[in-house]
Amino acid sequence: MVDPAALDRLFRPARTDAGLLISVVGFDGSGKTTQIERLAEVFRARGREVVETRQPTDWYRGLSEVQTFHDQGGAVETAHVLALLAAADRRRHVMNVIDPALARGAVVLCDRYVYATFGVFVHRGVDFDFLVRINSGIPRPDYAFSLQVPTEELVRRLRARDGDNLKHEEKSADKIESITRTYERLGDRLIPIDGSLGPDEVTKAMLAHLTAALPAVHQGDRHA
Repeated sequence: MVDPAALDRLFRPARTDAGLLISVVGFDGSGKTTQIERLAEVFRARGREVVETRQPTDWYRGLSEVQTFHDQGGAVETAHVLALLAAADRRRHVMNVIDPALARGAVVLCDRYVYATFGVFVHRGVDFDFLVRINSGIPRPDYAFSLQVPTEELVRRLRARDGDNLKHEEKSADKIESITRTYERLGDRLIPIDGSLGPDEVTKAMLAHLTAALPAVHQGDRHA
């Protein structure tokens, strides 16, 4: 069962750094990379150090077990092992990349972050509370965006990009919706953004939520 309130046990009680942590989650093809690049440009134009990064990292993505599961699927027992590996990857990434950047006062733009773990592994049969326990102790994002795109549009984009070379969970509308449904069930823990809009409109919608972090963000910005 997906319990949004359980995320309060996931994150550290408080952040004392001077940085800004922004996560962008969404199924492949939702436009995460484009929007992270655009947000990075906006912050850098205003003199902020920006770190663009992603979870899981290349270490996790490169594991043969992960690649096999992505291509062919697998048993729930394998999914539990991969969830533990993903949690270890996240812990190392937070320790080596995110925490030092936040301590410097940088803006960290993270593709997926922990939210994708819930989307993917709940779909694969891993218990939600188990995922909270193994990932606990990470910094809470200041802003967590969810790019929402209709399934048929996601499939169209993925096929335009990759042809028939799709991952196991990209080949079925039911599997895609099983993953994106978890993001929806997280409710107001994620800021929903209509990812089916044009790139400029999506950027503008995200910037509208960032005015407190970036005063007058709309003024004179070429994406506004």
